[in-house]
Amino acid sequence: HCVHAESSAPLTEQEQELEWIRNDESKVAEVLTMVLQCSHARAIYPLHEDAKRAIWEFASGCVNFVLLTIDLQKETVNVEYEGSVQLHYEMKQRVPQNVPSYALYWFDGSTHMFVCLCPSSSSVWECMVYSTFQHGFTECVHDLGIEFDIRMEVDDPEELSAEALESEVSSRLVKPVVAQPKFKHLISPNHQPRTTPS
Repeated sequence: HCVHAESSAPLTEQEQELEWIRNDESKVAEVLTMVLQCSHARAIYPLHEDAKRAIWEFASGCVNFVLLTIDLQKETVNVEYEGSVQLHYEMKQRVPQNVPSYALYWFDGSTHMFVCLCPSSSSVWECMVYSTFQHGFTECVHDLGIEFDIRMEVDDPEELSAEALESEVSSRLVKPVVAQPKFKHLISPNHQPRTTPS
């Protein structure tokens, strides 16, 4: 008779979800430990040379859009796309729908935008890494000559539609209206008050 090796029963859907949560929790703990170790330094994975070059191109105005992702295995920040988009809605078409990313966009050639996109389908670990490292990343980009006028953190690519971007820019950069002081009617020094005949 053939002897069949014992195999573990397949995990139920609920058991699989618990396993994923346990894995994510351990990875989150790793990120928190890393952040604590980097508390006196910038918490960010190193930029790949291609990413640095793309950011330089962006800073110099050669391109108006750069998309970057973090390689969680190699622990580096890589460039996924660099180029120029002609219309604002093209930005939403360029960003990945299911994985996190950082986007640099030069809105109308005058406003530097930074977007941290973490879709709801991303794992807890991915969102934790991108959210935690975005400050260190923007600081590194600042050293390369870019000062962001607007920073956004979104979880849905739909929030990067042309209308949404225009609304974000107008609401963030609109100058407050300064109320003009109301002056009373100036009276000439030689003015004689009217007298009522008695």
